[in-house]
Amino acid sequence: MARVVAWVVAIVVLAGLAGRMIDARWIAGDIKGDEATYIAMAFSLADDADLRYDRADYQRFVSLYGHGPSGIFLKLRYHLTLGGKEPVPSDNSLAFGKALAYPVVAAPFVAIGGLGGMLVFNWLMVGLCVVCGARFCTATMGSRAGWIVAIIFVAASVVPVYAAWFTSEIFNFTLVFIGYFLWLYKKVAKTEERSWLLHPRTTMLAAVLIGVATFSKATNAGLIVPLVLDAMASLRLRRSVAIAIVFLGTTLGLFGLNFLITGEANYQGAADGLSRRYFTDHYPFDDQGTTFSQKGSAMITNDADTGRVLAPDALAQVPINVWYFLVGRDAGLVPYYFPGVVLALAWLVRLRRAPIWQWGVAIGLAGSVGALIVFFPDSWNGGGGPTGNRYFLSLYPASLFLLPAGMPLWPSLIAGIVGVAFTGAMVSHPYSASAKPWLNVERKPLNYLPIELTLVNDLPCRLDSLRCPILFIAEPTVQFYYMDGRMYSAEPDPMGDGKGPVVGNWIAGGASTDVLVKTDKPPSRVRIEFSSPIDNTVTGRFADRAFSAKVLAGGKTAVTVTRPTPFRYHANSVYVLHLEATNHFVPAERNPGSTDRRNLAVFVKPTFVYDDEPR
Repeated sequence: MARVVAWVVAIVVLAGLAGRMIDARWIAGDIKGDEATYIAMAFSLADDADLRYDRADYQRFVSLYGHGPSGIFLKLRYHLTLGGKEPVPSDNSLAFGKALAYPVVAAPFVAIGGLGGMLVFNWLMVGLCVVCGARFCTATMGSRAGWIVAIIFVAASVVPVYAAWFTSEIFNFTLVFIGYFLWLYKKVAKTEERSWLLHPRTTMLAAVLIGVATFSKATNAGLIVPLVLDAMASLRLRRSVAIAIVFLGTTLGLFGLNFLITGEANYQGAADGLSRRYFTDHYPFDDQGTTFSQKGSAMITNDADTGRVLAPDALAQVPINVWYFLVGRDAGLVPYYFPGVVLALAWLVRLRRAPIWQWGVAIGLAGSVGALIVFFPDSWNGGGGPTGNRYFLSLYPASLFLLPAGMPLWPSLIAGIVGVAFTGAMVSHPYSASAKPWLNVERKPLNYLPIELTLVNDLPCRLDSLRCPILFIAEPTVQFYYMDGRMYSAEPDPMGDGKGPVVGNWIAGGASTDVLVKTDKPPSRVRIEFSSPIDNTVTGRFADRAFSAKVLAGGKTAVTVTRPTPFRYHANSVYVLHLEATNHFVPAERNPGSTDRRNLAVFVKPTFVYDDEPR
């Protein structure tokens, strides 16, 4: 035990010192997602030895980033008394509105290495997962090729992109990965091997880790089920009860710790929804004297679709969500977690020879996926426009342990090739991919996949205000969501007098483009007019209606789509407009007086007609 402690201390010190030599601010870029809260929490622990947000925390963040903690979640604090609890004045201090597990573990690295220590800590977790995965795969396959399988499982997926986030995602992934390794390695290890990993107590340690992951993200709760089922299948009822107790004790104990620190067990706030707020431009304790109640958005949870859980319309979209969950362009398992998909298919092929514990893993994984689809019908990707499926990230490790015994290497090699085709550009530049996730899906083969219409308000393009939602027509409302940069911003008709309202868009030549069109009223007809100074051929599709048109130089051609079938998104109708043209030109090369260097094909001018309007 002393040796283990010595190794841990040495790793923390060396990682912290390495972090001091890294310009983490330059590497990681500006704040994204929920990073502000987790960074502020880790520094509060490292520098102040507390988890309270006050003037010192605000000033420390400004000195680190040059601006306030944009996107921070803060809560009211309460003093516990014998008679109950009393609110702490919000001008005294506030509590952080995120789970404390990741900042607590990262704090020693931050204390030594600052933000660079936090960066190194994230990549250390990825490396630890690869080492543990390689040991499991090597034992299962009976070959050193297990190292290749483990590296492909992590590197040919979206996992390394999340290591670039200063949030709990990669931490939760690691907790589950190591937890399942501790539980299952003894199932595949050689009988003559002598290691502490083979001791039954490692299963209890696994239950602790999954309990921490569940406290950090409740969607991980189903991952404890396989451990309990495995003990029950072995007729060890006392052991199954002990596993459940350890898991619940860990999870509830951490909520209890949060209660002692903040006065509320739930770090997402009280049921009134007023004690937790989200701040983006003005912050408590800033130089403008902003108060807690003056700015910020009240937010008891990050999930915008909790009111639709089990609603008839939400249940009706389960089949299409299953399809999107598998192959969606922005969050599908196939493009972002392909190595795990291959392992699951390999397990199904050898289903009859699968051990009972793998059945438990499959049941727990399938049940957790089902819960995401049912309980988060409009944000099962994690909400906020992440790269890939953020919620599935911590479920992904379970799929490695479906690896069939004696599986050859070639399925994983195929998984690596396909996985790299989808995520290789992101993994090779994880910080850039995290900073501008809407750019990741612009290239092939990702843009061949369907757009998740059930996630309209949580697609990555929502993070770029120039992409969506763009108001195209005020009444009845028509909004455009540009899925890529190959349709340019709306502008006046170049074939008109140039003084009219914004009526259309140029599309780029040499490639296809996709646009989501969201209307608050379904049109009965959509007329799309095309014009171009050069001859062109346009092909496309509006929802389920395909069309093509030939455009003569200097002329106009129109197509009419009658009663396109909408996708119902809450009270709105959503359509996918797909366009591509054969020829292109650069205005500056045709007209010496022009400074427009864009690659243009045709100008697109849509008109929407409704049933209650005259023909």
